[in-house]
Amino acid sequence: MAEAPAQDRGARSRDAILDSAGELMSRYGYAATSISMISAECGLPASSIYWHFGSKDGIYVAVLERARTALLTALPPAEVPGADVAERLDAFLAEVQRAFHRQPHGLKLLLGLGMVQQDASAAAVAEVHHYRDALVAWTRDALSAVFRLHDRPQVADELARFTLRMASGTVVARWFDPSAVMDTGALHVALLALAAHHDVLVHGTSGEGSRSRDVTDRE
Repeated sequence: MAEAPAQDRGARSRDAILDSAGELMSRYGYAATSISMISAECGLPASSIYWHFGSKDGIYVAVLERARTALLTALPPAEVPGADVAERLDAFLAEVQRAFHRQPHGLKLLLGLGMVQQDASAAAVAEVHHYRDALVAWTRDALSAVFRLHDRPQVADELARFTLRMASGTVVARWFDPSAVMDTGALHVALLALAAHHDVLVHGTSGEGSRSRDVTDRE
C-alpha cells in the first residue's frame, strides 16, 4: 500500500520540477536556466531533478512536451463558426487571443526567439519543430475554414505562417514589455489584405459577393 503514495509523491515532485523549469526557461531562456536555479525555485534537491530527468536537456524536452500538449489541447476545432468571412475571422482571432493568454509561458517556450540554443540537443530542437508543425497545421486548417480555402492549401499555409509570425512578434515584445498584447485588430486587417493579394473572396459564404479587393471600402 505504500507504493501508491510513493508514486504520487514522485508525480508531484516531477510536476513541481516542470512547473519551476517552465517558468524559469520561459523567463530567461534555456541556456541561462541552471539546475541550481530550478532546484531553488521548486525546493527539491538537484539529485531529485537528475533522478527524474537525467539532465538539464531532459528537463527541457519534458517542459516542451508538456507545453505542446497543453497548448494544442486548449485549441478549439479548426472549423470556425460564422456566417461570413469577417465573422469567422473574428471568431478565429478571439480563439488565438484566448490561447495566447491561457498559455503565456508555453508560447514563450515554443514560439519565442532564443529558446533553443546551440547546447540544446537534437531531441529538444525536434520537439520545438514538432510543436510548430502541429500549430501551423491547426492555424492553416482554421484559416482555410475562415476563407473557404479548401482548394487553395498554399494560400492557407501562407496566411497561417503570417499569423504565427505575428504571434511570435508579440512573444518577443513581452520580453521587453510584459503588458504587451497581440493586436488582433491589426492582424484582422492584415489577413484580409493578404487574402486580397491572392484574390480571395471575403464576402458571403459560398463564392457570392465582392472579391477581397473590396475590403478597403468595407474598412
